[in-house]
Amino acid sequence: MKLPNTQGAPLQESAKQSKRFSISGKQCGIIRRFFFERLGIQPNYNSRHELGQLFQLLLYMFVNQLSAEEASSQLKIECSDVLVASADTLLRRLKQADEKLLRKAFSSTVKRMLKSHAKARSIMAIDYHDIPYYGNKNNPHIRGTKRQRGTNYCHQFATLEIVEGQCRLTLAVRKLSVDDDSKAAVIEELIGIARKHAQIAIILLDRAFYGLACIRTLKLLRVKFVMAVPKDKAVKQAIRENANKLPTVVQHCISGEETFNLCMIHGEAKDPDKPRPVYCFATNIITDNAEHIAELYRKRWSIETGYKTKKQFRAKTSTANNTVRELYFFMECLLYNAWYNVRNAATATIATFKKVIEKQATISLANPAVSDT
Repeated sequence: MKLPNTQGAPLQESAKQSKRFSISGKQCGIIRRFFFERLGIQPNYNSRHELGQLFQLLLYMFVNQLSAEEASSQLKIECSDVLVASADTLLRRLKQADEKLLRKAFSSTVKRMLKSHAKARSIMAIDYHDIPYYGNKNNPHIRGTKRQRGTNYCHQFATLEIVEGQCRLTLAVRKLSVDDDSKAAVIEELIGIARKHAQIAIILLDRAFYGLACIRTLKLLRVKFVMAVPKDKAVKQAIRENANKLPTVVQHCISGEETFNLCMIHGEAKDPDKPRPVYCFATNIITDNAEHIAELYRKRWSIETGYKTKKQFRAKTSTANNTVRELYFFMECLLYNAWYNVRNAATATIATFKKVIEKQATISLANPAVSDT
């Protein structure tokens, strides 16, 4: 009788854990070298805390979704024989970061993380991401939004992300202020940044971007796009004229200036007593297949899933400092990117990835000779 091999599974799991630890360390090393160490933060000559210690505290905050105060207190308990920076020390250093260096550092880090995927043409999406705000509404970096979680104000970020395949990373971020009213300018900036990192196949946008300026900008940038279309008077007329031909694609003109293909399809009936809804999409792709365009647009929902995942890497803060707020969101996006790369290479769940990073942070604090870089 052949006995079962009881040692193979533990050995395989141990090898997987070792691989996850190694790849996670490399990804965090990239974040430290290409992002954190390029922010222009310089500890004083008599500072008791090295830059690396501040980074480990920051890392611990984000993977455990803690505030700086909570993270510092917990680390002082876990690493009682090690000097751990206070929350005041960390935040004071972060406020020194130069905003231009901050954005440049984020871009260079994304480029490094995307290194093995840079040549692939990818479908991408642009969307707005709101983080609710409860402080002074007169802050120039705060924007109004629809009411959510008890407030009408938020820190708002526009992001561009890959939404297909094994490389669903955040490529470009733009923090918006109260004066940023031009959606076309946001599109142009994000696409300009993304083109430094990867090749754009198609850009997907929701109905909030529908307008003459945005469509004109996308066409001038020579980018293929698919955009949801709200049912204004002209679009409703087009639906009535083609009601018996759906799904169909027709030429449509916005404001009498820019033409595009208007794709119209029936949606699923939600109420048997009411007509089936009609969904409309604007595109500059040459096609007569409206259903194919609708399938492409469905990929945009991946950006919504990405936002939910990013929240699992969000540290707590009540600071009104715009530089720190921007830095925090960049860290959130970079850790999401790092997890996605580890997930692809070593099949790690978010929980597993966070445990590995937390372990690396405490090891690095307890033994400065051991570095994740």
